[in-house]
Amino acid sequence: MANLSLEFDNRQMGYQKTGSGPAVILLHGFGEDHRIFNSTVSALEKKYTIYTPDLPGTGMSVINTNSFPSNFSIEYLADSTAALIEHEKIENCVVLGHSMGGYTTMALAIKYPQYLKAFGLLHSTALPDTPVKIENRTRGISFIEKFGATTFLETTIPNLFGTHTKKTNPGVVLDFIQALPHFSNEALIAYYHAMMARPNLTGVLTTTTVPVLFVLGDQDIAVALEDTLPQTKMPNSAYLYVLENCGHMGMLEHPVLFNKAVLDFLDKVNA
Repeated sequence: MANLSLEFDNRQMGYQKTGSGPAVILLHGFGEDHRIFNSTVSALEKKYTIYTPDLPGTGMSVINTNSFPSNFSIEYLADSTAALIEHEKIENCVVLGHSMGGYTTMALAIKYPQYLKAFGLLHSTALPDTPVKIENRTRGISFIEKFGATTFLETTIPNLFGTHTKKTNPGVVLDFIQALPHFSNEALIAYYHAMMARPNLTGVLTTTTVPVLFVLGDQDIAVALEDTLPQTKMPNSAYLYVLENCGHMGMLEHPVLFNKAVLDFLDKVNA
């Protein structure tokens, strides 16, 4: 496992690289860093070269709060991922994104389709924020401004896990909270504004010519199963895995099944 970095937009962007074989990029979500995929990387690295960046504003890619980019957006995050692809001289790859990382993956598929052999939405959606979601995020921004990023994440993270997980394995929720990376208030607020501003991207699903993976949880309240299932019928080639008794955090709640879904998809794409 190598800790590496590149320069993007005059700032350092950190990432890890491991394994050998066809290239796979795993993009973390809001309130996470590359470590969210630790078990997935272990499951994949014997057959694939795995890149796990910290998106700008997170972990190894922290941004000075006095110089947060004014053009920060989901597309900006996609540009940073493209910069990694170009820096590593990757001809084509599979990009899989969790939650906000999925939004970034969709933006990448629009702007840089030439790099994608396939892509995937891991507990993510092509739909924009609903008015209710925007209202909730707006309240979240006020909470962050008043109480800080850490308190906000500690308060909201349990809601991302399924009721089954919280009842039968509460330790996984506590472990995740205790291992939270540091986030500035500015970073979390910028992520929220970026997510609120993203457009409807279902058109990408209907026009893409590459395979698309969907991993969903039946107890996910952040990306509801009933809202996302119709999207799985949009691509010409789609692979769907629904994790039972699972919320928004399949890689932590059901790592064996989650990793098997990802590995099965990669093997089919690279067959």
